[in-house]
Amino acid sequence: MTAKSMTGYGKIITGNELCDIKVEMKSVNSRYFDCNVRMPRLFNFMEMSLKNVLKDILVRGKVDVNIDLKLKKQQYRPVLRQDAVESYLNVLTELKEKFGVHGKISLEHLLNFNDILETEETDDLGQRLSEFVIECIKKCAAELDEMRTLEGKNLADDIKSRLDTISGIAADIDKNREGVYEYWREKFAKRMADFGVDAEEKIVQEAAVMAEKADISEEITRIASHGEQFRRIIDTEHENGKKLDFMCQELNREFNTIGSKSGKTAIINNVVQAKSEIEKIREQVQNLV
Repeated sequence: MTAKSMTGYGKIITGNELCDIKVEMKSVNSRYFDCNVRMPRLFNFMEMSLKNVLKDILVRGKVDVNIDLKLKKQQYRPVLRQDAVESYLNVLTELKEKFGVHGKISLEHLLNFNDILETEETDDLGQRLSEFVIECIKKCAAELDEMRTLEGKNLADDIKSRLDTISGIAADIDKNREGVYEYWREKFAKRMADFGVDAEEKIVQEAAVMAEKADISEEITRIASHGEQFRRIIDTEHENGKKLDFMCQELNREFNTIGSKSGKTAIINNVVQAKSEIEKIREQVQNLV
């Protein structure tokens, strides 16, 4: 099981004794499942069933489906309503006699009445067509999903590479945080010297307080934990896009905290680099199912 992209394309052209059919399907990223189906009006009654089938397979994304279908057998046959024909003939005959209308009553006159013919389905043709269309939809969706799986693997590989970069940056930050106490002691000593004050004890106390406030060991530990969890989700959970987006927020939060705690230029630069990588990961995550 691995990450899947929401971007893909599928196409099948096939047929049977009932019809010839072409199904094209494409999907792009979307926050939810959003499906648009274009098909002959004859099959509009199937639209919700088709969408449910696609949602089960594709889960999330904006999906456009186009179905072209040519029947080889007539699904409906015309049936004459003899009672209606008889009623209209009686009315027309009465009209001629009562008002002295000349001329013969013809078939053309009767065809002006739309309700003398009705249609009925031929055997179970409609049911068999529906089953065949759904089968074709499933095959096309499977082809699209295969492409989404391949694209998802590429995205996952890129994300993991950037996570490695972030881990390296976190390691640099961990090194750069060494000497924090000395950094603040030197800074306070210089400030006191500028005012001509010699207060070694005060300098030591202030430096110790600031070094404690600037301690980022917990953030470094959480960054490592988030990275491990990120990789686990990618490798083991199928529908992981929303969860990984949340993990990006958590990583970003830890680096923001580090940036606010530290005054060292090297660490600030590390934070900027890490946040740039997180933003790139988040862009990739937006396209995962």
